[in-house]
Amino acid sequence: MRHRLAGPLALVVMLATTAVNGAAPPRRRPLGPNERDAVLALLKAVDLAQQTDVVSDTGIAWANHVLKSPDNLAYVPFRVTLDRPGDMKSAAMYVRAVSRHDGIRSAQERSFLRDWLLHGSDVMPRNGETVMIGPGEIPVGGPAVTSSRPSTAAAAQASAALALREREYDRQKREAEEAKKRAESRTPDPFLFPFEEYYFFDAKSGAVERALALPSGEYDLYVGIIDRARVKTSSAAVFHRTLSVPDLSDQLALSSLILVKDIHHLASPLPRQQQTEHPYTFGQAEVVPVVNASFARDDVLTIVYQILNYGAPDTDLIADYAFYRTDAGRALFNRTNSQQFGDADLPKPGPWDTAAFATQSVPLRPFPPGTYELEVTVRDRLTRGSAKTSVAFTVRSEVR
Repeated sequence: MRHRLAGPLALVVMLATTAVNGAAPPRRRPLGPNERDAVLALLKAVDLAQQTDVVSDTGIAWANHVLKSPDNLAYVPFRVTLDRPGDMKSAAMYVRAVSRHDGIRSAQERSFLRDWLLHGSDVMPRNGETVMIGPGEIPVGGPAVTSSRPSTAAAAQASAALALREREYDRQKREAEEAKKRAESRTPDPFLFPFEEYYFFDAKSGAVERALALPSGEYDLYVGIIDRARVKTSSAAVFHRTLSVPDLSDQLALSSLILVKDIHHLASPLPRQQQTEHPYTFGQAEVVPVVNASFARDDVLTIVYQILNYGAPDTDLIADYAFYRTDAGRALFNRTNSQQFGDADLPKPGPWDTAAFATQSVPLRPFPPGTYELEVTVRDRLTRGSAKTSVAFTVRSEVR
């Protein structure tokens, strides 16, 4: 039986993606003896895993999303979760991406970080190119703008309108600089890993979020974690998976759908170091992804995603949200009303491309317990393009 979700169940707000912070990354500080030993141990462990295809990933869980950054790289925020964080005091983590060509892992790429650690070069090593998506791209009012309480919604909308005027002023100031930055594309060294970076973090929380940036392609991704306080008496845990990065630079495309627990409005964009530690913060909006895709029936399903490379001006986009039950086969369960967007609804196009974030929220009360898939389809009448992506989730029987 098919059900249609009619009426204003969800509000979609579209805002632009702006430029990366133009300031040069700070010079990497020298490592202390303990830190250096930890990174070298992780390099050695990942080398062995890469050579032998043998990993020891017990206790490590990985989740990621793929978005587009303003310089046409894929921006990949990720979360690493530790099953037993109490067993580790202070953690060191190393992440490496190795190129795959025609299904075969590259054997020619090497580590820049190892060269820096062993030879003490004064040259600033590549900082993993952790790309930041620019200020203020998610609805400023967050979920409050859709509140059923008029006083709450009105305050959120007024705040959003003021912030949008401030953003437009800042955006105009950045336009000339943005065009220059986008034109200056980086040329990767084919003999270096396309991404590698180390991080130190407090393991008590049980999870750490960071981001990496990669061109489109196939990669073998390795994550190594070790206890910095017990480098000589413990072994590194190494996680491996294959990562596919689609080309988001040309035709109409959608990013990953991020299932969101909440969206927080910040007073100002985060400084670079804090941004690195909070990769799901986009300008003045901090997106909080769900820990797992399991919801109670009185929850609201909220997604955040990007629509990329749509035609402009005279833009005419239609977004459809269809829900499928997947318990036994795949059958359409319900869908929202189509949403249509034109130039008045979308941000001003960038000098080289178009990009906008979208948010959608749907109450799950009409959904019986079971497994589902949300499929988002966006059609562009100007370019006659179409893009589609989906995300799976579960509805539990209980209510909160």
